[in-house]
This record gives sequence, structure tokens and C-alpha cells, in this order.
Amino acid sequence: MTAQNNYFLVEGKYNTARVFSQKRDETAVEQIAAICSNAAYKNSQIRIMPDYHPGLGSVIGFTVTLENRIIPNTVGVDINCGMHCSRLGKVEINFRLLDQFIHSSIPHGFKHNQKISPRIPSDLKEEIVRVSKKLGLDADNQLKGIGSLGGGNHFIEINQAENGDKYLVIHSGSRNFGLQICNYHQKQAYQYCRQQYKKAADLELKAEYDLNKSDSFLEGKLAAEYYQDMKVAQKYADLNRKIMAERILEFLELEALDSFQTRHNYINFEDHIIRKGAVSAHQDEKILIPLNMRDGSILARGLGNPDWNYSAPHGAGRLLSRTQAKKEISLKEFKKSMRDVYSSSVKKSTIDEAPSAYKSAEEILLAVKESIEVIEVTSIA
Repeated sequence: MTAQNNYFLVEGKYNTARVFSQKRDETAVEQIAAICSNAAYKNSQIRIMPDYHPGLGSVIGFTVTLENRIIPNTVGVDINCGMHCSRLGKVEINFRLLDQFIHSSIPHGFKHNQKISPRIPSDLKEEIVRVSKKLGLDADNQLKGIGSLGGGNHFIEINQAENGDKYLVIHSGSRNFGLQICNYHQKQAYQYCRQQYKKAADLELKAEYDLNKSDSFLEGKLAAEYYQDMKVAQKYADLNRKIMAERILEFLELEALDSFQTRHNYINFEDHIIRKGAVSAHQDEKILIPLNMRDGSILARGLGNPDWNYSAPHGAGRLLSRTQAKKEISLKEFKKSMRDVYSSSVKKSTIDEAPSAYKSAEEILLAVKESIEVIEVTSIA
């Protein structure tokens, strides 16, 4: 590790990553070094965000410029997971009734809608059917997933700004559809790299393709096929959040004053940057960074810093892994930390999402001054 200013460097066989943090997480650093030792991104600029931590398939907080190769796992299984934010203005909301509506009308966990939403455009429906057939999936089941929350750390909440404006915030992704696309193409990547390894006569080239199942890459026609399929998943996730927001606003009999989305597991095909647990932060771009289930979110605008790959953190970042949180945080402590927030999700099964499992807002705000300008920090309403 080379320590310099507000970052340190992690070197690998083919590349060097810049990690915008003063704290070293050894497990995550090992994952970063592995990425830097993978020929897939040997000509890319790799930047790691301050909220970085270990993840499945890739370190979380990872950004890299897209060249001619792609490892599907570095985007991940929840393709285009992200945030939908709608400003509602200074309105009164009955949280108990809203909570009841969400639980009864927005499927969560592994549940789907009973019917396919009429809000899905016909051209997107056709694309989802095409990809489903290719992957051997039930297209109707995939379509019924649009307008559902999912599980894990996905959530629906109401934030409030200092001026009294309320915000509807939804965190969700591409559900099982993105998972299936990632797994299918990662398998294709492994088969492709094994074939190229056997064909290669040059030892250096042979070494580039000597990869395991989880870090094999695609290139050429196979990469193009992955991009085509994952673009459908990205549209799926955007619409999924939008439909949930529309249904909630209809229940509340409100119209959004303005809305935007912040995505964090995706490829931006305009700036050609892969972001895994990181968000786009181009000049004046609106950004929402959730903190935890007690403290709300950071509303910000991007500064467009190329050294940060025009990116910012996607959250506060975990202080404790999910396993650690379940061992170290008591239900009593969890309930006490949430005593001023209306929530029906404070229970033993969600201890891994307790506020104390995450880094503080102050730590993130201090780390991102070169990437974003903070508009305000909203609290949970």
C-alpha cells in the first residue's frame, strides 16, 4: 500500500487502483488487488469509493472505465440496483396507513405481483420476453416482478428536509431478472476463457485467460450480447422503482414535484464507466446517497471529477459485516437507536441493517468533498 493524501494505492499484475479512503479493509484490498491482477481491466482507470467494503463477485465501491472486456460479476447480480427519489413538498402523511398499504400492496422478499403491470411499455415487455426465452426463464414471472421491492437491504422510506419538504425514497433493483442475466453470462465468460486458454500459444496471452469461474471475462461478440441483455435489466430496474413510486403516490393522492434516480450497480454507456456500489457524479448531476434506516440520506450534486471516474459513494458503507452485526448488535440496542423513527422493520431479522452497522454521515461527508457538493442531509420523517 502506498499512502498519499486522501487515498492509497493497491497494485496488481496489470493495473493499480486508487482507493479514496484512509482506512484499509484487508479483505476488500485483497479483492481490489485481484481485480488489478485481472487482464480484463488492464487498460482501465480503477477508482474505489470511500464506502468500499468486501462484496460478492467484486469489491463494493468499485468504478472502472470500460474498455473491450467485461467481467459480469463486477456489475453483479442485482443489475442497476439503485434509488428512486420523489420530492413531495410540505405534506402530512399518516405513516401507519402508508406502512399498511406498502405491506399489503407492494410485494417484498421473494414475492411477485399476481398480475403483469399494464404500466410496462410493450417494447420493453418484448425485450424481457426475448431475454427470458434465451435464458430459459418464465417470462410472465419476470414481468410480474416489476413493481416489487425485493429483500435484503431494499427499502421504502419517507425522508424530510430541514425546510419541511418530504421525499419518497425507494431502494430496489432488477430482482431475479438481473441475477439470471449475470449468472448466465458469467458462465459464458468462464467457458470462453477456458477455450481461449487452450487455443493460446503465447504464454503471456495464455496467462490472461487462466481464470476461475467468478472472475472470467467476455470480449467481442459475447461481450456485446451481455451488454444487450443487461441493458434490458437496467430498464427493468428503473421501471420497477418508478412503478412502485407511482402506486404509492396514487395511494397518498399526491403528485411528485420532481423525481430522479441514482443507480449504483450498472454500466453507464454514455460515459463508459462500470459502477459497482458507486453512483455517477457528473457536473451538477443530482445524487441521493442513503445513510442508514435512522439518519436519512445525503442530497447532493456532482462536481464532475475525472480523477474519481465522475463517481461518488452509493451509501455510508458498512462498518460491520452482516454476520458481525448479527453477533455484536443486540435487539435492545437496535430498538433504542430507532426510537424516534416510525418503522415496522425493527426486529431481530433486520439487525444487520441497524444504524450502528454503518459508518457515520460525518465520515462520508468528509471523504467526498472532491466528488460532490452536499445540498443537505435529510432525516427520516
